[in-house]
This record gives sequence, C-alpha cells and structure tokens, in this order.
Amino acid sequence: HADRWPGTTVAMASEDPKLQEAIAFLQKTNLNGESVYEQLAKVVGKVLDEKPEDAVDLLETSVIAKKTAFKPADPPLMAADPKNVATAVALKELYCAPKREIDPESGEPIEPEEGLLNKFKSEDIVGDATMYQAVGLGLSLSEMYGVMLAVKRLGEDPKRKCGTVRFFGKVLGTNGDYYVFETAINREGDEPEAPPETPAGEIPPEPAGEGSNEYTYFVCSHLGGAFVRLPDVTPKAVVAARKIKKYFTGDLDAPVWSYPSFPGNEAMYLRAQIGRIASATVVCPNGYLVEHSETEDGPKLLVEPGSEGFEEVEPKYQEKEDLQEMREPVNWTHRYRYLKKQGRVETYEPPEDADPDAAPVEPPEPDVDPGLLSTLDGDTESECVDWGSCVMEEIDGSAQKQPAWTSCTSSNVVGVKNQTVAIKSMVWPGAFAVYQPGPKFSNCYVGYGIKNAPYVPAPPPAVMTEAEEIPKESDALPPKAE
Repeated sequence: HADRWPGTTVAMASEDPKLQEAIAFLQKTNLNGESVYEQLAKVVGKVLDEKPEDAVDLLETSVIAKKTAFKPADPPLMAADPKNVATAVALKELYCAPKREIDPESGEPIEPEEGLLNKFKSEDIVGDATMYQAVGLGLSLSEMYGVMLAVKRLGEDPKRKCGTVRFFGKVLGTNGDYYVFETAINREGDEPEAPPETPAGEIPPEPAGEGSNEYTYFVCSHLGGAFVRLPDVTPKAVVAARKIKKYFTGDLDAPVWSYPSFPGNEAMYLRAQIGRIASATVVCPNGYLVEHSETEDGPKLLVEPGSEGFEEVEPKYQEKEDLQEMREPVNWTHRYRYLKKQGRVETYEPPEDADPDAAPVEPPEPDVDPGLLSTLDGDTESECVDWGSCVMEEIDGSAQKQPAWTSCTSSNVVGVKNQTVAIKSMVWPGAFAVYQPGPKFSNCYVGYGIKNAPYVPAPPPAVMTEAEEIPKESDALPPKAE
C-alpha cells in the first residue's frame, strides 16, 4: 500500500540516517523476491481497509500464516531390507496372542481343544533374568522376556514332543547369532531311532537320548524365527572341533574351512561346541543333586532330594549360612558327564568279533574319569579335556596355572541382604552360573563358542616318499655282436 503515501519512504529516510539504514534492511528480498517491508505494508493496509475490532489478533494470525506457509520437501524414502522386515514381523508375532481359527458357520473363534498343546517343564526364565541383571551377566530383561516366549512356543509344539526346555544361551557369530535351546525329547511310545551307519574304522556315536546325545538342541537366528534342530553329535566331530578355532558365521549350512578338515557343516560344528561347553560349564550347588537308583543294579539318575517322587531320598540340600561361601568352587559341582578324549561319554571298546577285513578302530587313549558331580575346585589341576584344562599366564617369565573359575557378587557392600552370587568360567568365556538363597540357581552361556586356550595349529602330514622304480622289459632290440 505504498501508493497511499507516495514519497513517505524518501521523506522519512532523509530525516534520519539510522532510519534509512533500517528501512533498507527491511526491504531486502529473499529468493522468492519477498521482503519484510512488503509483508508489513500488506498487513497494515488490510487492517486499515477492514478496520476489524480484533486488529491485534489479525496481525498475529497474519504473521503465523506466513511462518507456516513454508512446506519442506518430503524426505527421500529409504529402502527397507526385507530380512530386517521379516525379523521385525516375526518378533511382533511372538509377542502377540496366537490367532484362533474362525468357525465359518457362527463366525466365532474356535476354542483350542484341551490337551492339543504339548505339556513341558521349564525354568523361571524371567526370574533368572533378574539374577543375570543383578550381577551384570547374560542378556537384558527385555531380550530374556522374548526368550521366555520362544521357549513357550517351542515347548508347546506337539510335533517337537519336548519334555523339558532350557535356554542354553546365545552363541555369537560374525554375520548372525544363534539362540540355543536345550530340550529333553519325550520318546515314550515311539519306536527307537535306528542309529546311522558308521563308516568302517570310525567310532560310532552314542544313541539319541544317551551320553553325549542325551539332550536335543534347537536354534533360531532371531527371537520369533523358525526353530532348527541340530544333528546329534558324533565322536569324529568332537575330536575335530578340539583341533581348530573358528568363529561362527550365522549360517548353519556354511562349510567349515579349516585344517585339519572338519567332518560337516556349521550346524555340526555348532553342535560339537555346545556339547563341549555344556559338559564343562553346566554346574549346580554341591549337594543339590544326588545320584539315585530305583534298584541296586538299575541306572543311576540325578535327582533332587525332597522333590516330587523323591521325598525319601537323602541327604537333602543344606544352604550355606554365609552366602559368600558360594563363591568357592568347592561348593559347586558339574551336572553333566565328562566328554572324553574319544568324543563320547561312555568309552567305546571295539568288539572282539569284529570283521577282520574291515578297517580297524583305534583303541581308546588313556583318559581320566572324574565322575559325575565332581567339584569345581579340581578343574585347575585336572587333566580332563575341555573342562579340566586351565588358562596359562606368563608370570615372572614362567607359565603358571590360573584358576579355571572366578566369582562375583551383586554388591560389594558388606551386610547387603538377598545378594546374588555368580561364578564365571575362565576356560570358556561367557559361561556362568548364578545363585540366590532359596536355593535358586541358573546356568547360561553368551559368547563366541571359543575356548580360552592357546591355539596350536596341527602340523601338516608327513611328506610322502618317492615311489619305488619298477623295472620293466624293454621292447628295443639287443645290440648286434661285433
């Protein structure tokens, strides 16, 4: 509305240099050719033309309208990785209630039949997670809640027939991780599985449900993902796994490139490492479990005295008066059998009536047998493979043995009640057990599946000797006599 007062700007500017400078600043234009002076002139002109009662509000509205008139360009859309989308959808479905089928006639959801879901036993996973958090070990509470839901899904699956499900831990890899679940399959009423054929000259594996294959392991790459059953471990795989050190890739079908060569893919290597770790690090308080047999000649089983069905078994577990005593290895025992040098729990002796034409089986090496429920205080000096060896450290120029186990508590303040005690394996970093009065304890593993021991590469095979020259007749004519 500069036409209403022509020459006003020039007249006012000529009076005061500062005013002239201020008006010049207001008349600066932006990229769209607009200036503050023009906008103010339009607003004042509109107020004078309309003469509204709420002139102040109209002025404020005009300024806000100009401020919000700018609309930035839409940000570029990032292409979502289909793998990440599938993982997020699977995790969301894990946290949701299972969808029930709809009756097509009534349109109402069909109630699941009673007994359709498999019944199984499991530990208090969320309760164990609080103990893990107290000592700063294991996975987070939110992740352990997802583990609890995954255990529920695996245990209730009627096709799996799991009698018990335990969260073994999380094995880390370079391109992906494995959530590992340890199960005891209910084989009642099922025909025994035929053992796989063992090549001549090799040690046969132990049957499913016995020895090194007492438990069946399932893994999934992410919570909510599909469960994959790992194969039963073979002695050949265990022996080969002890000779190599290799990170996992996260792909069960990936080949294991190593020397000496490994007999199988990553699924078998993972199963072999799980067997070694479980044999070495799954522990319980000393006296919590005892060996019991229903008959004198019957097999001995580990039972909890005083539990259901074993009320008369003695002696019952007595808690320590001082919780700090649980930091001592002597108050803990191994729960699983020792995995011997042969790669089996039970030593295999070649039968005397073996086929003489077949390749002979090597006799077992001399080995120690610490027995079930051996205390952890003997691990440092023990000669047992996997859970008997200890970490060596250079001290004053000489290698000295270090303790195979270390301990910690949830608080260093003396007199704090209801503390949590943890013991950690130094031979298998990532393996630990926690304990609270009750008694309440739990085992878990979170690591790369690699033993803390010096890596000594296997020497190459001996160089083969040259083949002997075999004389052969010559077709050339003999020389003529002179």
